[in-house]
Amino acid sequence: AETAMALAQVFQNEGDYDKAVKYLNEALAVETDPLEKEKLLVRIGIVELVANRIPAAAASVRQALDLNPENGLAYFVLAQCYASSAASCAGFAGQAAFWAAYDTMSKAIELLPADSEYIESAKTSLNAFRSRFPTSEECFFNELKEGDRYTVSCGTASGVATTVRSR
Repeated sequence: AETAMALAQVFQNEGDYDKAVKYLNEALAVETDPLEKEKLLVRIGIVELVANRIPAAAASVRQALDLNPENGLAYFVLAQCYASSAASCAGFAGQAAFWAAYDTMSKAIELLPADSEYIESAKTSLNAFRSRFPTSEECFFNELKEGDRYTVSCGTASGVATTVRSR
């Protein structure tokens, strides 16, 4: 497992994300400690996100959250996945995906340690996500009002229940 981790780091540093993920998955396959599995899953998620393989990144961090629902970094990566996939969704569905991204990033901020290297980026992301919310007029034309429950229908956030808000 240690050799696989070392090789993964080398390939990650070189930008060869396919090989990095391959070796991380090899390490994951032999890992027995749930805490180490959780860390590996988050790392795989980060590499997949950087490689722009959004569904794979989301799947990996969701597995990490199954092991530990208090993992702030996993929520951070998942929020980025939701926001990234929103761009491929047309119109209102794409804007609504940013509600799920915002909710998930808020959870990340709540769980990340105050001295985390990700905290400032998470806060910046919240503002960026909020700026992509639909306007109150767009909500109205979609027969929604502030505070309504809404289930996202597009992207990696598809199926996530959230709350209607406008920018």
